[in-house]
This record gives sequence, structure tokens and C-alpha cells, in this order.
Amino acid sequence: RSSDLTTVGANRNGTIVGNYPGTANTNRKHSGYYTQAQVKEIVRYAAARFITVVPEIEMPGHASAAIAAYPELSCFPNEPTKIQHPSVWNGNTKGKQVQQTWGVFEDVFAPTDATFKFLQDVLDEVMALFPSKYIHIGGDECPKESWKRSAFCQELMKSKGLKDEHELQSYFIQRIEKHVNAKGRTIIGWDEILEGGLAPNAIVMSWRGEEGGIEAAKQNHQVIMTPGGWCYFDHSQSPNEDSVTIGGFTPIEKVYSYEPVPAALNETQSQLVLGAQANVWTEYITNESKLAYMVFPRMAALSEVLWSPKAQRNWPHFEQRLTQQFQRYKLWNINYSKAYFELNDSISVTSDGLLWHLLPPKGKHNIQFSLLPQGNATPNFQPYTVPLLINQSYNVQAINTADGKPYPSITRNFNINKATGRAVQILRKPSKSYPGKYGALTLVNGLTANGKRSHPEWMGFSGGSVEIVIDFGETVTISKLGVSTLHYPTSWVHTPADVSWQASLTANDWQPLQPTTRNEQGTAITIAPQQLQYLKINLSAVDAIPAGLPGAGKPAWLFLDEIFAD
Repeated sequence: RSSDLTTVGANRNGTIVGNYPGTANTNRKHSGYYTQAQVKEIVRYAAARFITVVPEIEMPGHASAAIAAYPELSCFPNEPTKIQHPSVWNGNTKGKQVQQTWGVFEDVFAPTDATFKFLQDVLDEVMALFPSKYIHIGGDECPKESWKRSAFCQELMKSKGLKDEHELQSYFIQRIEKHVNAKGRTIIGWDEILEGGLAPNAIVMSWRGEEGGIEAAKQNHQVIMTPGGWCYFDHSQSPNEDSVTIGGFTPIEKVYSYEPVPAALNETQSQLVLGAQANVWTEYITNESKLAYMVFPRMAALSEVLWSPKAQRNWPHFEQRLTQQFQRYKLWNINYSKAYFELNDSISVTSDGLLWHLLPPKGKHNIQFSLLPQGNATPNFQPYTVPLLINQSYNVQAINTADGKPYPSITRNFNINKATGRAVQILRKPSKSYPGKYGALTLVNGLTANGKRSHPEWMGFSGGSVEIVIDFGETVTISKLGVSTLHYPTSWVHTPADVSWQASLTANDWQPLQPTTRNEQGTAITIAPQQLQYLKINLSAVDAIPAGLPGAGKPAWLFLDEIFAD
């Protein structure tokens, strides 16, 4: 019925190259859509294998392609599409355009009668093709800037008694739900549909952690758990980044550790958890081979978690059976990930310094290591037999050459300073999704993530403030201080809004440290030489992400990986 969705909305003039916002553009038109016949074939194929295909029609945000096809669906039809990164844009910039990068965009559906008529027609066509009881209507990442500027939206809010734009989104979702319910179907929406009031019969899909699912279940709604830290299979599964990914680090061990029923729910509420879902967003997945690589074997881990009672899950037993599973993948000619076979490492603290432990990979292995003071460029490999003492700044590397074939190596650049290995206390628990590989030790283990977004060194906090106290165990003299943070706005991660430093000899009489020099964020400072035994760092996240950026209006994430003191 809506032909411009396929002739206009299904086409973009180019695609960014590399991680967002991109280093270049392919300058090639990209097109694609499913015909009704193709949809019917997919549904039939899945049904023959006892699989139900649930369609998702995204609204009211993530609508730039539909608005490019039908500008009248926008709050401001005559305004051209806002191009966030012109340097990597290809082609026409006039009027409404299909975006050439992934992200969150301000141009969203206007809640007019014409828009609802359009969406109802689309949903009717979709429901005729998909027999699924469930229809996913999105509801996530909907910026409110256009609604705030729109005289129509403001008048609608006034006439409907809606106190803010969140309630306007709830009105939007509830109006769509009534139409879907009238057809005998049930809507699913991402956890943002909780904001402003949950539609009466909606199922909530919790992706921003577990909180949305917990809140929905407490409101007596069914939920599907899909928190990014465990269930996003577009995240890297190896700390050795082997391809372009969207960020995050989710190895198979972490997937298997997931508990889909949150501990915060009582027995009655727990019955509302339908299960969990893995998501594989394909912004950086351009072919079926890489898609399989990102899915297998993590799919096996999540599947076992979901069909096994908690008491019967056993990681060592699962590992034993993985060997046979890998043989099946080979038989099926699947390009599965080999990250499970890579070397791994760990760090412990002794009175003499850090100990670096190499953990043998599964199967045959022949581990060699090289340990050189920083500045020495040529590795000198020798057999690994015992953990290595790290008591100065070293570049270390380890490889496994089993069967004469080199597997991906491990490289660590230890930057040893006066804070390394000291007792550290974090007066707030980090996110379960980003706990830091070594817990609190992560902040004083001499290692950084080197800016890699997928690295397990990162410790993440959602909004608010974080207080960290280091006990040096003795009186030391300090003149330089620093904390390493991540700035990656597309994933809602921002440098701290404020950083303060305090010192004490007794852990009672805290004195503010006055920088003689500091960087712009205050994350690196120099001070007059100061004697102290205890150091306190307070970091505050950005309260509200600025307009025009992903997550606008929401609290920013704060990512930390190392504290330095010299």
C-alpha cells in the first residue's frame, strides 16, 4: 500500500566506513526490502521448524526512513534532514533523506491522526503477513526535541492533559496498542515504553539492563529480558578485537552466567518473565559469515541457560560438551568464533608487585611469553612455566603455537606507578554489565583499555557519582594524579562532568588537592608535592546528555579503567 517505503525509504545513498561516526563513506547506494512473497516464505520456513517470527515496526522514533518517504509524517515536513556528520555524507542534503549511519535522530513521527492512519495501515498489512500473536512496536530511543518545538504537539498535550513529552509517547503507544489489540494481537515494546505510563496490555523487552524488566513485572506485565551486557551478540567476544564491532565485551562464559529471572522479583512476579532474547544488530555485520561468527557458539550458551533450571546449569559440564558442538559447527560449515580457544590471563597482587598469570586455552597448547621493559621493541619469547612478576613498567606478550599454528596473542602494556596494586575501595557498585575484569583491582592493575570500547578493563557506572578511596599502605609523596576515562557519546558514554581529588594521612582529615595544572576534564592534574596515605577521587557523570546526541536528556555513562599516582 505504501510504495514510497520501498522506492524511497528502502534506499540510502551511502554507508559510513568504520566505527561511528565513520572515517569515510562507501559512496555506493544501498537498497533492500522484503516483498510480501519473501515474507510469506520466511514465515513458512520458520513455522516448519517450530519458530514464530515476530515483526517489529519501529515507532515513534527510529523513523527517518519512513519520514524520508513521507515527510508529512514529521512534525516539521519542510525542514531538511539534520545531518550529524556532513564529512561522511554522500549525495543530496536537501529535504528529507534516509540516514547513512546508525544512531538516534530527532526527526520522529508526529502524533497526528494522519500518522496514526498511516501506521495502522502498515500494521494491518504486517499482521496479515505474520500470524504471530505478538507485534513489536519499538518505542525505544525517541528524542523529544521535535515534540517540544511542535505547536501541534504542545496543544495536543494540553488537550489530553499530558504533563510532558514522556506522557505524549505513552499516549502514542497506547493508541497504537488499542488498534493492535482490536486485531487480537499483543504489543511488545522496548523498556522505554515504561516512561510516561505503560500501555495496559504491553509486554516489555528490557534491554537497558534489568531495571525495565523488574519494573514492568512489578506492574504485573510480562517481560522478556535482553540486557546488553549479556544478550547483545553484536558485542565483541574476544578482548583481541578481530573485526569492527559496535563495542562491548561479551564472551561465552559471561553469556552462560546470565540469570534471566532477576533476584529482585518475588515468586509471583518471576512467573511474568517469559524468557530472554539475544540481539544481533548488524550495523557492522555485512555478510552471513560474520553473522554466524557473532552468533556461534554464544547461542548455544544462552539456549542452555534458558531451557535449564538454574540448579542444573554447570559451566564445566557445558565446556565438556562444547567440543562436540564445535564438531557439529564444522559439519554444518558454520564460521563459528574461535575466541573460546584463545589464551586468557589474570592478575594477582603480592608484596613484591603484580603477578601475571597465563591461563592455558582449551585443547593443545604451547605457550611462549616475552617480557621486556617498555621501550624495547623486539620480543624475546621463551616457554611459560610460572606466573611472571611485574614490578616495573613492562611490555609483555604471550602466544600459543599449538599444532604449529599461531593463535591470537595477548599483549599487555603495564604502566606501574605508586597506585598500582594498592588497596582500593569503590563506594558504589558498578553496573553488572561493566564490572571491570578484576573488580576494584581493575582501577590499579597497571593496565588500560587503550581506548578500545570492547575491552574488559572498563568499569561502567550509569549516571550519578562515584567515590573511590586508595590506601597506599604507607606515607607517599605524590605530585601527579590521573584517572583514565572513556568518551564515546554514541553509546551514551561521556567524560565526567566533574572530578575532585582529596588527600589524607589518617583517612579522617581529608584535604582538597589544588591542581597547579589540569587537563580540560580534570582527569589528569599536577599538584605541589603532597604527602599522603589515602587518596579520594570523586567523579560525577553528566546529568543529562545534551540535545542532538544519542540518549539526549538521559544520564550519561561513566567508564573508568585506571588510576595513576606518581
